[in-house]
Amino acid sequence: MEAQSVVTIRLDENPSTGYRWDVETIEGLEIVGDSFERAGDAMGAGGVRVLQFRLLEKGSYRLSIRKWRDWEGENSIIDRFYVTIVVK
Repeated sequence: MEAQSVVTIRLDENPSTGYRWDVETIEGLEIVGDSFERAGDAMGAGGVRVLQFRLLEKGSYRLSIRKWRDWEGENSIIDRFYVTIVVK
C-alpha cells in the first residue's frame, strides 16, 4: 500500500448481542472512519462494521481488532482479526 492511502476493513457484526469490534493496536495507522451498515430492517438485525484507516508512513504495521463486550473485559473476547499492512 502507498503512504497516505486509506484501507477499509469490513467485519460481520451484530451489536444487539453486545459484541462489537474494537481496535486493539493501531500503531502507524490513523482511524478515519468507523460505521455500521445494517443488513436489514428487522429488530436486532446484524450487519457489517466498516473501519477505515489512513496509512501514515512507510513501514510494516500490524492491525489487531477484537470482538468483545467491553464491559465484560478480556474474558468476553469471541473473535480477533489480524492483518499486517506494508506501506511503501
